Amino acid sequence: MSTDEKKFKSKLKNYAYTVAFILVVSIVFTAILAVANAAAKPMIEENALLAQRRAILDVFALDTTGAAPAVFSRFDQSIRTVEAGDLTLYAQVDAGGQIQGYAVPFAGPGLWGTIEGYLGISPDRTKILGLVFTQQNETPGLGGRIEEPIFRDQFRDLPIQDSQELAFGASDGQELDAVTGATSTSNAVLKILNQLLDETVSQLEVMSGE
Repeated sequence: MSTDEKKFKSKLKNYAYTVAFILVVSIVFTAILAVANAAAKPMIEENALLAQRRAILDVFALDTTGAAPAVFSRFDQSIRTVEAGDLTLYAQVDAGGQIQGYAVPFAGPGLWGTIEGYLGISPDRTKILGLVFTQQNETPGLGGRIEEPIFRDQFRDLPIQDSQELAFGASDGQELDAVTGATSTSNAVLKILNQLLDETVSQLEVMSGE
């Protein structure tokens, strides 16, 4: 065998070894990631559920503090799931089982992505109880400020007027201010909420037999 042939076979062997090594390492790391993901999945799901429970409690101005067991216990004592047509609502109940309000999930387009959250509505559908956002991709420091209490608290105990949409400014007991420098996001929020109120109030009326 010539020297060139020996060099060629040596290079081929080294190449095959390198490819095999990379393949084995890739398989091992893929397996490790799969195991880690499977191990973390229950915790990820629990954290997502915890965030949802806290958001719904917050809509009704209920205590959201404490570790997961305390929050889950508080949720189970105060909240019931209610079906209204094809919509799943979360009803706050008092010690006697009387409904004090409904948390209605919503999702709609913002300026840069979907805005999701819960809107609280009184049982007689005359008042907004609270507003919480659970997902938004708006500009930090601008549209992202819709999550701040100074914006959300405007909606707590806000009257719902028949045949009148929510609007920024002062009108018939409603006084709402848009986020400074984020008019597009603020208007997107109102559009989502007005559509939600229009659809949900009707469903609640049907559900209550009125």
